[in-house]
Amino acid sequence: MKLSKICRKLNEKLLKTLEILTEQADKELEGFTQLTHTVQFDLFPSSVLVICHFEDEEKLKQAIKSGAEKNFQKQLHKQLNKRGITLKDARENLKFELKEI
Repeated sequence: MKLSKICRKLNEKLLKTLEILTEQADKELEGFTQLTHTVQFDLFPSSVLVICHFEDEEKLKQAIKSGAEKNFQKQLHKQLNKRGITLKDARENLKFELKEI
């Protein structure tokens, strides 16, 4: 399906935000492997779901315990807000998970 002009602009803003978050995660999160996302533009921005993947259970638990998940939720909200996209509750839009094989 081809995205409309508005959806393409929203997608560009989202991808720029995710690029910034990925760079930050690479620097700050031990065991971070990748960041993935899903989105439905007809339900945007509430449908945005960003997943930060970790290489093992220990690193995941360590990151959550340190408060990094909440910090990255705030960063997602802040970065999208800078681009004119407001999330109601970033806790629903960003999660830390174990990397699936």
